[in-house]
Amino acid sequence: MLTDEQRARIEENRKRALALRARKEKERLQQHAELLREQQLQLTAADTNTPESSSQALQNLLAQGGFTREGPEDEGDSTDSVPTAAPSAPVPKATQVEGKGLSCEVCGSGLVDPMYHDVFRITVCTPCKNNNEEEYGLVTKGDAVAEFLLQEGTMRVMPYLERNNPRNTKYQKMKLYCRRLLRAKAYERWDGPEGLAEERNRRRERRYESAIDKTLNVFAKTTKKAKIWSQK
Repeated sequence: MLTDEQRARIEENRKRALALRARKEKERLQQHAELLREQQLQLTAADTNTPESSSQALQNLLAQGGFTREGPEDEGDSTDSVPTAAPSAPVPKATQVEGKGLSCEVCGSGLVDPMYHDVFRITVCTPCKNNNEEEYGLVTKGDAVAEFLLQEGTMRVMPYLERNNPRNTKYQKMKLYCRRLLRAKAYERWDGPEGLAEERNRRRERRYESAIDKTLNVFAKTTKKAKIWSQK
């Protein structure tokens, strides 16, 4: 049985945790609103300072994931003010997104990330995607197999993005998978989150038992050798 002092301490900790969570959520929403406001200002500036249409400005901005290129601009060359995609990471054109009336599934913004829409079929804006790694984060194939216990055949049919290996660009490109899709496939494979957790526990127990068996075998061999030497 808990004492009154223990109950009071638990209640105080609970309230403190709730207040901390609310403060973090408020900060996250403020950052999100600021990012969206900056993107809207960038769109307006691109439409005002260049002869291109607002539709083209939106396409170029989306092709950069919602961010324009930074650096000095040459007033005599109007093309410098137009953001361009990085050559090392080609991005699907925003024309596939624009005109369909798509909006972010989290905040309702019309600035949908074109890569996530075209590759993963997920309509989410860049700020919301970056603020929720657990839902929209990308993981490597090895981490995906280890965390979600999916088989090789399943991984071959899952959509993925390719990125240069950060260790060495000459290495084979990495395959990056979206957490949401991996989790959904794992729940389907293992009959929900409970089934996935049970399978993880089973595999953990098997690894533990295997480690115990190896330790016992080493101990038995060592003991046997010690007896042989003692008899000489």
